[in-house]
Amino acid sequence: MIGELRWALLVVGLTLAFMLQPLTVLAAPPETEWNGEWSGEWGGEWGGYLAGGVDHYGSFYDQDGESDTTRAVLRNAKLQLELAWGEQWQAELDGSYQIAGDKKELDLGDAFLQFNGARRFRVTAGRFKEPFGLERLTSYTDLNTSERSVATSAFAPGRSTGIMAGQFRKSATWALGVFTEEPDGGSTRAVTGRVTAAPVRSHARVLHLGLAASWRDLDHQRFQIRDEGEVFSADNIIRSPRFDARDAWLAGLEAAWLAGRLTLAGEAMMQSVQRSNGERWQFQGAYLQASLFLTPDQRRYGRGEFKGVKPQHAAGAVEVVARHSTVDLRDRGIGAEAQVMLLGLNYYLGDQFQVRLNYLWPDISGNSLMANPDGDAVTLRAVLSF
Repeated sequence: MIGELRWALLVVGLTLAFMLQPLTVLAAPPETEWNGEWSGEWGGEWGGYLAGGVDHYGSFYDQDGESDTTRAVLRNAKLQLELAWGEQWQAELDGSYQIAGDKKELDLGDAFLQFNGARRFRVTAGRFKEPFGLERLTSYTDLNTSERSVATSAFAPGRSTGIMAGQFRKSATWALGVFTEEPDGGSTRAVTGRVTAAPVRSHARVLHLGLAASWRDLDHQRFQIRDEGEVFSADNIIRSPRFDARDAWLAGLEAAWLAGRLTLAGEAMMQSVQRSNGERWQFQGAYLQASLFLTPDQRRYGRGEFKGVKPQHAAGAVEVVARHSTVDLRDRGIGAEAQVMLLGLNYYLGDQFQVRLNYLWPDISGNSLMANPDGDAVTLRAVLSF
């Protein structure tokens, strides 16, 4: 019932937004010139992106042991509406649609109201990402791999409904919020916070440091980490033990260094889960990533996050990426340990079109679902922003 209501609200909200767009243009102040967005006191902007491609993988990524699988995927079709009232109030509503094989999913993304106070102070209420993890908070269009690392997808929380306060300056940020998954059909309640600092920050050099933590009331519900190992259309073949859980603590450390064309980034995450019987189970993960532009380009940084590249030349930008990520979901001799090596090549044409090609070498030990846990993967993505 809650799921059906969520989809209905998404469809109704986006439909009304489209229907009311001409009225908002007419209602704009006379001195405001309409050119796709407002330039006066009231403002609004449509946007989004299409991301699609192909996944090809071996038996490691298929729980039935199929040795050769190729799937076309619609990674995300996202439509976004941003509104602003003066300099202090803004709102965002977006929805997305995904297709991977037989899996089709319509999802409500961000839906929030935000107050912007003095000295970059913000209060946000609604549905949005919890403040945890450098890679998790990076928009999909600003990533330089087809998917986030297995460590991030296994541990870092995503979007939840809640309220958050924080301050977001160019070289330092903090954010603290309370969240719940109840509107999405879950029962988890959480308190999540993040602090970042950039003790070195210039156009050519950035040193980023961050710390995040989250306490999560799991309400004695069934707990299990399940992950597809950095391939969107694959099965959830990397799994932790499964049990009823009372609560969990999450902690994350993050660091990044930007020096011109080169960017190094890494995160380490740990989760301590208390079973309903009082036992504590420990899981952890980490990744280290390096990227280098072969053209005279570099990434941008501000307010605790890295942004995508804006190529300097009309011919575009070329980037190579390497990443090693690992998760340890094994405790008391139960669960899996896995690692994924990735090499990638990216091409950016302007700031609206990009192509990502990734090759992945996975490995797993401990308990596994696959009949033959072997076989690499190739993923190809084309991303068009508008």
